[in-house]
Amino acid sequence: MQFSFPLIIFSEQEIAHLEGESDLNDFLYGLTKEQRNGLLLLNKAGRYFDLYNNDVTPITSTELATRVTQQLAQEGICCLSKVTQLTPEQAFMMLDN
Repeated sequence: MQFSFPLIIFSEQEIAHLEGESDLNDFLYGLTKEQRNGLLLLNKAGRYFDLYNNDVTPITSTELATRVTQQLAQEGICCLSKVTQLTPEQAFMMLDN
């Protein structure tokens, strides 16, 4: 798999900010083929695609905000309740910190 990093990867349970190939390999470790097939990736240009580099239907800005704020809340970041919509660029900025 050849991707341009950074990326945000979404699974059913979590999201992660990937800086490079090793981050991707760590995320994929132990996932079944079915779980890998359900992954969604987002690049900084706002393109949503799967692990096979096929374009997929993007999630809404509201869903993106929900997923990002849930992840940040799990990491102990507070004061996220006013974030209701995010652009891909904003999502990367929030996860970068």
